[in-house]
Amino acid sequence: MRKHLWLLLLFLALLALPILAKDDAPRPSVMGSPAGNDGTSGDDDGDDEPEIVFSALAEAFRDHCVRVFVHGRSDEGRSPTTLTFDEDIRHERPTPIGGYWWDDRHVVIPDPVIQDRYIRSIEVQIPNDNALYRARIVGRFVKLQALLLEVIPDEDGSYPAAHPLKFVDGDLDEALAFSYAFREGNWRIYAKGGLGEAALTDGGVETVAVGDEGVLLDHLGNPVGLAFGDKLRVDHDNDSYWAGEELHSTPILSRDNALQLGEKLSVQLANAVLETRFRIRVKIDDDDEENAMWAMNLDETQAGTAKAEVRAAGLVVGKRHLLVPVALDSDSILRIEEIVVTTASGQELQADFVGALREYMAVLVEVKENLPTDALPKGFGLLNPMSGPGVPERVLQESRPEMDYFARWRVDYAVGRRRETADYDRWLGTFRGYRGDTLVLTRTNEEDGSLAFDIDGNLAAVALTPRLIRSREPGLGLDQVGSPAFRPLDFLVQKLTADDVFDPFLMPVDEDQGQRLVDMGVEVQALDANTAKLFHVTRESRGGRIGVLVTHVYPESIADRIGLQEHDVLLRIMVEGRNEPMELRSSNYAFQGAFDSGDMASDSFQSMLRYMPPPWPSRENIISTLLTGAGPGKKATVEFMREGEVHSADFVTGYFEPDYRNAKKERFTALGLTIKPITFEVARYFGKSDQSGVIVSKAEDGGKGSVAGLHHYLLITHVDGQAVANPDDFRQKVSAFENGEAKAVELTVEGFGKTRLVKIE
Repeated sequence: MRKHLWLLLLFLALLALPILAKDDAPRPSVMGSPAGNDGTSGDDDGDDEPEIVFSALAEAFRDHCVRVFVHGRSDEGRSPTTLTFDEDIRHERPTPIGGYWWDDRHVVIPDPVIQDRYIRSIEVQIPNDNALYRARIVGRFVKLQALLLEVIPDEDGSYPAAHPLKFVDGDLDEALAFSYAFREGNWRIYAKGGLGEAALTDGGVETVAVGDEGVLLDHLGNPVGLAFGDKLRVDHDNDSYWAGEELHSTPILSRDNALQLGEKLSVQLANAVLETRFRIRVKIDDDDEENAMWAMNLDETQAGTAKAEVRAAGLVVGKRHLLVPVALDSDSILRIEEIVVTTASGQELQADFVGALREYMAVLVEVKENLPTDALPKGFGLLNPMSGPGVPERVLQESRPEMDYFARWRVDYAVGRRRETADYDRWLGTFRGYRGDTLVLTRTNEEDGSLAFDIDGNLAAVALTPRLIRSREPGLGLDQVGSPAFRPLDFLVQKLTADDVFDPFLMPVDEDQGQRLVDMGVEVQALDANTAKLFHVTRESRGGRIGVLVTHVYPESIADRIGLQEHDVLLRIMVEGRNEPMELRSSNYAFQGAFDSGDMASDSFQSMLRYMPPPWPSRENIISTLLTGAGPGKKATVEFMREGEVHSADFVTGYFEPDYRNAKKERFTALGLTIKPITFEVARYFGKSDQSGVIVSKAEDGGKGSVAGLHHYLLITHVDGQAVANPDDFRQKVSAFENGEAKAVELTVEGFGKTRLVKIE
């Protein structure tokens, strides 16, 4: 019990004295002598323990402390992710960091993980001295979250008076954590009692939490260790790298060695990370072409066209395979038309789509000939899913290094050219994340495709984003995903070599198939409290907060085949592969008939119509969104209410006929019109029993059709008095006008309650 007495005395002293010792305060005398007149501590039992006073230890500790000022700067308009530095850079002020003398010329500071490109200069100053000395980073501790600075002498060759830490081997369990920091407008010394909680993982890794970043002192003020990092690893077999005299043999990666590592990786990655371009059919609504930008990285030169290119960095993982971490949603993958890989020499190679990872936002592609690379960084080859299962356990064990410092590398093509970002980070630990997957927690945020290498240049981890819910429904997000994070190499190898690594329903399809929704074939409206009460589903729908009301069932659809009826209330759908049912929610959609009157050929009407949605309900609702995201051919069950009773029906997801937004369109130059076929919901809106005719999806500004008063959402039923059956029939009937053989053509159009004849010359 006595061995803890000095701690108790210290804490009592902390209560009696201010815990903060300011630089500008008078220096109190060091009270290390016995308190009693008889040379004892004054305790009744005659204990010879000296009295411990915080101010005495703090004053002695102050000699080891250094003020460090880091002057930051922006880089190409970007600021560091470290919030303190970001704010200081914006306000043009230095960032203060407390440091400690390592030897006569070097200072050790906690690692703020700010990259060198954001550092303009570093200055140091000893307490109670106004002189400033320049300093530079000479190395980074591999195991400690700390930097080593070298102090540069002033013009006359003098150095500041240094008082290096002289570590002794002491009892770490009895240590106090002393730190030096600039807070509340003053430089202050802080103290916290010893080591915190200990933890032992199932893998046998023992760690302890420390009170604060700084120096561990015994009760006599002797340095016994460093406390840099949230948790410190305990090694019972060897001297801990953060304790005692062994600290001066702690591995340090010099700045020169780090630069050499970066150069080595740059050479290797030139042939191992290649530009991969995905050419994608862009789904653009005719009435909103200017604003139709998907939530992905599109080539700006392609904006507003029927094609787009997504550029990403592909990792060469075999002689002909590349793993491409890229945020392509389900719609984008379905609409991929072409994949091109560009080698380091500029050669373009055609590639085929192999598969999209089931759990992560990444795809595997295969080029048609061997890639021009002989030496890949160690670990890249393990990422090839085509290598199959059976990776030796020894290889997996070697692929997860025990490290703190690591080199981070990212290659991207977001600006239309190759851009490499090389820096470093700190590996804080490996954890279990969403769905039990393994991720690495680091000091900074990651981006898709970032690579982590150990100090020997071996691939250790790849940053990937988990693919959670594929959905376009408002409120659910566009291909809802998690946050990107590093996945250890051995974990990825196990995932990539599994039998079900790819999602079989995330594959490019031809244009006709890609324009079809996976749908049940129903029109629905949202519930509210009154509607739920009217249809006797208040309890099951939670007062109308969930559930959709069926307002129409299309003939020969899946809904028709499984017996759904109007007035059924659909509550939830369970789809194969999902862990829980999807509750159905929707928002009411109603076209208010804004065009029932007025001159449809007027400029004001045309301008207003440009921003209006179609007058018929969209078939892209919560149900089609869920099922299209799940893909065709999956078993599913729908739960619904009918006349106050709960029912369920099983079905297999499948395609339904194209809807208006996805129907194939055709442009007629002479008419200045783009038309689409009549789809189910359009025919129902116009009260047609068949799908004869065509619908105007766009009238070009200044074109003959627009000048004649035509606009989108109009139904064309006749050409020169002859009925139009479909787009092919329409093309044939207007071909003479399009070819210049006929001087005029007369169209019969319907829309918004009116029928009229339009002559175009």
